Amino acid sequence: MGTKTIKLQGTASWSKVFFENRDKRGFEDAYVPYDGAYTIDLTMDKANFEKLAETGAAKASKMKQKEVEKLGETNLKFVRKHADRFEWSSGAPDVYRPDGEKWDFERDGVIPNGSKVTVEVDVYTTSKATGTRLVSVYVTEKADMEEGATPKVVPSKPTMEDVGVLF
Repeated sequence: MGTKTIKLQGTASWSKVFFENRDKRGFEDAYVPYDGAYTIDLTMDKANFEKLAETGAAKASKMKQKEVEKLGETNLKFVRKHADRFEWSSGAPDVYRPDGEKWDFERDGVIPNGSKVTVEVDVYTTSKATGTRLVSVYVTEKADMEEGATPKVVPSKPTMEDVGVLF
């Protein structure tokens, strides 16, 4: 199949798509060898899920298909490694504001949960499975940050206080 790029629309949550807030560890330290990864959880409707399923992507599993049939939507995480073995598949994805300008983390902050987005995802075939890789994020409608919420950026070498361990 080679690589095919598709666009999926939905609602973002737990967006960590900037160098400053990338996920440094992942589940069971899966992202540690790559110096972290850029991730976004996307809640999508049935039509967008079917677009992904048509590609044969492993993320579009039978279990997720049943969830979509029952609930009308599902949530999937899309990932891009920070330092993969190829430069073209590494680094932060491109992120755009609703006005079409590039998102600037210092000016615009994080993408709040509940924001409407379109994600561009590469779907590619390997010897093991059909994988996906986050390419870009287009924020079409930025949600308001919950009152009192202050997104926390953890430094590369966090202290015990940074991660909430107090003595």
